[in-house]
Amino acid sequence: MKISMTLADTETLFTTALIPPCSATQRTLALQLIRKNDHIPAALALRIYSNNVSGARSKSLAAAYPACFRILEEACFNNIAHRFSERTPSVHPDLNRYSATLGDFLDEWTQSHEQFSDYRYLGDLARLEWLCHTAYYAEDDPPFDFRTLARTSHGAQAAFCLRLGHSVGLLQSDYPVMVIREANLSDSDAVDVAAIELPEQLVVSRLAFQIQVERIDAYTFEVLAACQEGITLDHIIDTHQDHTSMIPGILPGLIQRGWITAVAAEKTGTPGHP
Repeated sequence: MKISMTLADTETLFTTALIPPCSATQRTLALQLIRKNDHIPAALALRIYSNNVSGARSKSLAAAYPACFRILEEACFNNIAHRFSERTPSVHPDLNRYSATLGDFLDEWTQSHEQFSDYRYLGDLARLEWLCHTAYYAEDDPPFDFRTLARTSHGAQAAFCLRLGHSVGLLQSDYPVMVIREANLSDSDAVDVAAIELPEQLVVSRLAFQIQVERIDAYTFEVLAACQEGITLDHIIDTHQDHTSMIPGILPGLIQRGWITAVAAEKTGTPGHP
């Protein structure tokens, strides 16, 4: 029986058949697409392709989450990665953009498997590692446009939204995931985590292709989170009246560190050109 499909339909069908669970109909149709030969049956060829895809995804996850990989060790990590891939198939050809939701999956995994009850921090650790991973591949930001900002009236500035840099990510955690990550990326076998005040607020950024993870105070975190949500400067000031006098003092530092890289008019949302 000949199958008449477009190239796009063929690629979609074959890709779907490589990722379990697929339907029996999809698998049967995919088997008919494989050229017959005397050495490898079509079913075995499809299984080989599927194993290659699964292996590539596991390696991609190990590269994006090196601290989680070290903590869980290879066999356990690959098993979890395989389960995650079954539930969350990739929808993008670039594997560097795959697995953004692994943190949520690990939350469920550690809560539903009693043997992982001591590893409840893995979800937040994975979120931190994903922020570090995406920060590395983020596009560069143009220099902050101080001249345009200076030419704008104080009243107009209050209606601006401050934009975070492309590499900047924020995480608040009830676990000391920053030091857990650092300890598991070091060459030392011993992991000592000093007591710190929790929850901790973290900011991730990239400086000259070096990933920076820094602990910040709760107020600065709230300001950055408000910027991330697109809240105007005026609204930030109104909702933090107890700290209003602090905002002019911290904004220059946030810009200097590259955490805030542009301003945008509230109506247009166009960065850098108020």
